[in-house]
Amino acid sequence: MPLLGALLTTLFGGIATWFVSILGRKLAVAAAGIGALATITGALMLAMRSVVNPLLASMFSTQYGQFLGLAFPPVAGTCIAAIATTWAACALYKWQRAAVNIGVQA
Repeated sequence: MPLLGALLTTLFGGIATWFVSILGRKLAVAAAGIGALATITGALMLAMRSVVNPLLASMFSTQYGQFLGLAFPPVAGTCIAAIATTWAACALYKWQRAAVNIGVQA
C-alpha cells in the first residue's frame, strides 16, 4: 500500500505541477497585456488632456468661443479622455474574450 500511495502522490503531484505552470504562464501573459493596455490608456488620456485642454481654453477666450462654450463644457478634454478610456476598456474586454475562446478551443 505505501508503494501505491507514493505512486499516486507522485502522479497527481506531477499533474498539479504541470497545470500550475501552464496556468502561471497564462496569468503572466494576461497581466503583461493588462499592464500594457493600462499604460497605453494612461498615455492616451495624458495626450488628450495636453492637446484638447489648451485648445479649448484658447477657444473659450474669444467671443465666438463663448458661444461654443455653451455646447462644450470646460472639462471637455477630460470627457474626451474618458470616452477614449472606455473604448480601450471595450477593446480589452474583446481581447480577453477572444483569449478565453482560444483557450477553451485548445
